[in-house]
Amino acid sequence: MKKRISDLLDGYEDDSVDLSADTPLSPARIKELTMNRITPKQNKLRRLPVRLLAAAAIAAVLTASAFAAVYIAGAGELMQDFFAKDGEALSTGQIESLDQVGQTFEEGATDNGATITPVAALADENCYYLRLRVEAPEGTVLPDLDPNVDGYYQMVGSQWPEEELTFISETGVDINNGYSYTFEWQPDSDPTDNVKEVVIRFTAQGTEPAVYNNQEGKILTIHGLWIQAPDKAYTPVFTGNFVLNVGGAFEKHSLTIDCGGADYVDTTGLGYTTWLDRVELTPLSISVWFRDNVKPDQTSYAHFSGSKGFCEGLQIVLKDGTVVFDNVPTWTFDPAELNWDASTMLADGPISNKDGYTPFSQPLDLDQVDYLKFGDHIIPVHMDSVD
Repeated sequence: MKKRISDLLDGYEDDSVDLSADTPLSPARIKELTMNRITPKQNKLRRLPVRLLAAAAIAAVLTASAFAAVYIAGAGELMQDFFAKDGEALSTGQIESLDQVGQTFEEGATDNGATITPVAALADENCYYLRLRVEAPEGTVLPDLDPNVDGYYQMVGSQWPEEELTFISETGVDINNGYSYTFEWQPDSDPTDNVKEVVIRFTAQGTEPAVYNNQEGKILTIHGLWIQAPDKAYTPVFTGNFVLNVGGAFEKHSLTIDCGGADYVDTTGLGYTTWLDRVELTPLSISVWFRDNVKPDQTSYAHFSGSKGFCEGLQIVLKDGTVVFDNVPTWTFDPAELNWDASTMLADGPISNKDGYTPFSQPLDLDQVDYLKFGDHIIPVHMDSVD
């Protein structure tokens, strides 16, 4: 198909997150996780020790507790429903990959009768996902909201900076500087009670990675829960000072691929060439380092021509042949409509260096990656380069 010049203004959009599944902290989900952990594997005929059965009984009693879930499940299991699409569970490898870059937590913060508890976090250099359990004061109901009528739950208020959340490292670095965040409220098995769960997704902005997965402790401070009406007015549900210890000692798990300057000629109608130097994969995102021959005063065209403005022509292929990341454009532009003249806007060879990243909509099992495809180039992946 052919794109108009107005299409260049389209922004980046992630794949939608399926919200049909129950929260992993629902009693039914926790009980399922508990029984999965204590049930013997097939083909092993043995009796469970009495103390393990007793522990299972105790865990069943605690199914309504977030703390019980932390001890039963790892970060991958606690976060998998956030990433699962079309009702399909993640693979064992995907869950284990999330475990490698995740943490679970045990303690929350209480103020004015409300409690906010961090449940699990996932982190790499570009992304940080934090699942929170939000419990309003006794007697306060947190119903499901119709965004067109009721608005949205927000964990920031309208008065800045006093009602804004803060994210600070233990050395005082403001992680709040140069990142964006979104609140993604999770399905609620009981919308008549005072509990909701939310995943806050932080993503780095600009060219410098935020290094969410470094070894420094991280403190997130939240000042309450509000409802933002469709007319943008904010109504507080509860307020307080909730200081949460939500990080430090994250394990880095990444795969670096030397792409050797493989080339790809743009197929959208602009005809520029991209040379791919290096790719880094984590379970959460892909980072690229590349060069092109677009003259500096024309780079805006090239940025918009690629899917997501991100190194077009690149694919990630698994060992079973599945393409899990596909950045090959399926459209063309009319160069005349863009006033694009390749003879004057392009150089003979690479003249600019670029880098960027984009998060995955589903976690990547690095062990299953077979090769990268970049135009006509097949770039094998060697697992000995996994960090």
